[in-house]
Amino acid sequence: MSFYSNNSTTADSRSYGAIDLSAIMRQVYVWMAIGLAVCFGVAWVIGQQYIALINNPVAARSSILLNPVFMIGSLVAYLILAFTINPIIMRANISLAIVGYLVFTAIFGLFISSIFAVYELGTIATAFVATAGMFGAMSIWGYTTKADLSKFGNILIMALIGLIIASIVNIFANSQMIEWLISYAGVVIFAGFVAYNTNWIKNTAVQVANSGDTMMAQRVALLGALHLFTNFVNLFMFILRIMGGSSRRS
Repeated sequence: MSFYSNNSTTADSRSYGAIDLSAIMRQVYVWMAIGLAVCFGVAWVIGQQYIALINNPVAARSSILLNPVFMIGSLVAYLILAFTINPIIMRANISLAIVGYLVFTAIFGLFISSIFAVYELGTIATAFVATAGMFGAMSIWGYTTKADLSKFGNILIMALIGLIIASIVNIFANSQMIEWLISYAGVVIFAGFVAYNTNWIKNTAVQVANSGDTMMAQRVALLGALHLFTNFVNLFMFILRIMGGSSRRS
């Protein structure tokens, strides 16, 4: 996909001219969609394995999926990528950045794969559609609003930290009321992140489009997709918790 408008004749990978802003945004959503496909594809495949293991306790004892070493290794790989994926995307070779992004989405799929063993498929599908609707509405608002949403970044991060602390506390408190409050708060927070990040992506893409730097345009598109991907999946998980409270698998 070309980043240039029809009026541009520049073909150099690091040339300066009129970059089509809408092309950058399209690539953001294309890469996000690819990330979601990888994530939920991996989640579904591994989820079916979890279901099979539930029905076969003998096989479960020797399964690599339930091996503590595998689980810890996956967590370590995720944490390493979580802390390095941004600089990889912005500084490494673009091919390596794409691989890093896809590996990150695949590992994310591994971590959410248990939903297919916990919730009915219809509930998961309904939650996904609801998430897509809310995501779309918030992303459109974040893109079209004239308001400066940058001031809400710190507020959202502080709210997210509070949400994490509350979740840790509830591990010990095991309160149904706190769990519901966390779920609804999570929906609000990540819906806010969708609007905030879309607004940030648009503003950054405008600067890149004005500079004409096509390599940076690719990096911004991939980084934007990463942010929106994580927003979507987290929003989905909280909506699923709310919608699936009474429709868990027996």
